Amino acid sequence: MLDQKIQEELKKKLLEEKKRLEENMAGIESSPKKPDREYQAAFSEIERDEEANADEMEMYESNVATDETLKSELKKVEDALSAMEKGSYGLCLNCGKEIPLERLRAYPQADTCLDC
Repeated sequence: MLDQKIQEELKKKLLEEKKRLEENMAGIESSPKKPDREYQAAFSEIERDEEANADEMEMYESNVATDETLKSELKKVEDALSAMEKGSYGLCLNCGKEIPLERLRAYPQADTCLDC
């Protein structure tokens, strides 16, 4: 099990990562915050400027994909913080073995060991 000093170090990293992810998620939203976090593509000049329509659609798709990635990573961070509270942080979800400290320092939200 991880000693208290190392766990505090990793918790600090997780909290910093959580803040960074939340800021990035807020920054890519193209419309005011909505609970369902959907994006709207407004094709005001549809069929008049195909290049502009394509650019807008590409931006929309990019935002949605980025948002999904950020949400997934944020969930991992929140799960790791929750595991710390429960006392199960640093254990592989698949095999139950301890995740190497080097892995946790590189990626504090890791939930599996390298073998799994």
